[in-house]
Amino acid sequence: MKDDAIKKTLKKARSFCMFWIARPTSVHLEAVRLEELEVAHDYLPSEGRLLEIGAGTGWQAQALQDRGYDVSAIDIALSNLRNKRIWPVTDYDGMKIPFKDNTFDIIFSSNVLEHIPHIFEFQKEMQRVLKPEGIAVHILPSSSWRFWSNMTEMLKNWRLPLVHGEHAGNSFVEIYYFSRWSWSRLFRKTDWTIETLKSVGLFYTGSSIMDSRLSINTRRKLSWVIGSACNIFVLKKCG
Repeated sequence: MKDDAIKKTLKKARSFCMFWIARPTSVHLEAVRLEELEVAHDYLPSEGRLLEIGAGTGWQAQALQDRGYDVSAIDIALSNLRNKRIWPVTDYDGMKIPFKDNTFDIIFSSNVLEHIPHIFEFQKEMQRVLKPEGIAVHILPSSSWRFWSNMTEMLKNWRLPLVHGEHAGNSFVEIYYFSRWSWSRLFRKTDWTIETLKSVGLFYTGSSIMDSRLSINTRRKLSWVIGSACNIFVLKKCG
């Protein structure tokens, strides 16, 4: 009898959590990414040739083109978004960027670098195709995103969350790997100068708390209290 009562209580608690923690929808994800792009745009030059790395469907590349940039976009051929592309995205092997040296004024990525296994070597490849006075702008997940994603995933599925990127043994170690200090260390060790490091100022998790039912404005306010999901790094080549 007591066990039945406990099971009912746990079931109700989980149902309550499931109301708040939904599966991410494409509408919600695009709204979040668009807001991040708006913040990043403040750190981009007004024009120039731009390369987006890990472009997915290409919708951010299209948005950047609409803002006046000459955009090229690349992603790996095995991307699960390959058949949903709405913009010309060039397939590449994930190792060598298929452009000549000193081609781009701007390199842009959004929540991509954590998925690149050879992340140290890839910094050199980005530097190769970037012009001497060019900039790289990366939107990257934060420790806050990893922590709250862990918490909500455990509430949602009652299990330890899976690792998100390629550089940690488990999702709790990723709290460190996604810290500002860890990202900054990577860039400094690979001959970048960090020109700007800024919080995006938007709270969300990998479990999508209330998805589009929680407004962008509310997510901004929440980030002041419990942390932003991402940080923006603006980089230049050393020397």
